Amino acid sequence: MPDEVQIDFSALADRARWMQGAVAGAQDDLRTMEATGHSSDGMVTATVSGDSRVVDLRIHPSVIDPDDPDRLAVLVLQAIDSAHDTVNERRTEVFSGITGGLQSILAGVNGEQSEPAVVPRMSKYRPR
Repeated sequence: MPDEVQIDFSALADRARWMQGAVAGAQDDLRTMEATGHSSDGMVTATVSGDSRVVDLRIHPSVIDPDDPDRLAVLVLQAIDSAHDTVNERRTEVFSGITGGLQSILAGVNGEQSEPAVVPRMSKYRPR
């Protein structure tokens, strides 16, 4: 006779409510976050908001060459990509802290042995 799976629906509901609040708070934090990226030579700097908008772009005059606009375009894209990468890394960190405990609850639903659920503490990001 297979073992019966015991599901603590109360704990599952509590976790869902906690996650809902944590996600809302994280989304607010991410909206106020900004990250700065640089081109490979450091001559172009871009700042991107948590909702992926470019909010600042700084270009050193020495890279503005009317005969080589493609170089400037590459540098601008490098800086923006670098800033986006930082925002995405921070977003992943924030949301993995929220959803990390869900794995153990779902393992119990699937009949797998799970470790006791631990409620992760989300550290608030403080913009510079």
